[in-house]
Amino acid sequence: MSARKALFLGHVMQRNVLAHDHVKVRVIKMMLDQYLLMYFNKRKDYWALEKDVKCNIGDFVLIEELDERVSPRTRFELKEIVFKLGAVVDPVTGRRCRGTEFIDENRKTQISEESSAV
Repeated sequence: MSARKALFLGHVMQRNVLAHDHVKVRVIKMMLDQYLLMYFNKRKDYWALEKDVKCNIGDFVLIEELDERVSPRTRFELKEIVFKLGAVVDPVTGRRCRGTEFIDENRKTQISEESSAV
């Protein structure tokens, strides 16, 4: 049986300039303060390898620990994109929204058909 691999949910912060398939992902963990007995956010940045999944800066992604490191500082791999930046979906209705207003997909296709007909 294989050992458990670490999975983290994080926010893509930047892309590596030299190796374009590496991205920096910021992960926020809740850490217990032993003196106050309260949880506080602790953020940690990890470099992740981007193989099949192509993400942009600002996306929320799931990263998984690799069996062996690709480079001295890269030990995670992008598993999937959880939330794309700008593609906001209401969790109750499942419809796309912009702020507090729902986006009418039917109206969007009608406008594109009218502009292509002209």
